[in-house]
Amino acid sequence: MVATIDNISKGRLELGIGSGIQQAEHVSYGLPLPQPSDRTSKLNESVEILKKMWTQEKTSYAGKHYQLYEAFCEPKPVQKPHPPITIAGCGEKLTLKVTALHADRFDWGYLPSIEQYKHKLSVLQKYCKTIGRDYREIEKSCWPGGQVFIASQIRELDEKLSQRKPLRMSIGDFAKTNLVGTPEQCRRSIQQYVDLGVTFFMLFFGDLPSTDGLKLFAETIIKPLN
Repeated sequence: MVATIDNISKGRLELGIGSGIQQAEHVSYGLPLPQPSDRTSKLNESVEILKKMWTQEKTSYAGKHYQLYEAFCEPKPVQKPHPPITIAGCGEKLTLKVTALHADRFDWGYLPSIEQYKHKLSVLQKYCKTIGRDYREIEKSCWPGGQVFIASQIRELDEKLSQRKPLRMSIGDFAKTNLVGTPEQCRRSIQQYVDLGVTFFMLFFGDLPSTDGLKLFAETIIKPLN
């Protein structure tokens, strides 16, 4: 399916893949949720198989979870050697090993502080060193807050937050888990990650479907960075 969509889109597809974490989602669809070690092992084998089938004429594979014999994938992806792969998850004992082995980019989701982000980078760098991979090959991404709330004036910002925060939560507590501020405040927050080499940001604007915040962010933060 990935290879087909890459062809249809003329080489514009990016694959994001992870081992799954939300038990409620699995229960809803009647799917089992194995232990983290089994899920991560399956993730590793899945990515190994994808890479082989995208690049080899026929693929045979004998793993713990999956077995293939002369399986083929046609048409091959347009992107060579294959579409970029983003590995989701930030587990330090298991997932980051898979990230070091296979990822073109990582997705760690939201981390509460830049100190935690730096720590994850150091763990990933150690795994890359162990397997002999150039750590710089993996694109750094960041989810700088659960949602983005930006406004030119503090009063306008407080109005946005008061309209969208949970009923019994203070504006201050709500702001702690989101990227909140004026353009200058948001720019400083983003710049911390840019200085670490981050080139890909995942942003969800909390005032959608209004595009006011998105437009202000694009004009005052993205454009100057470019």
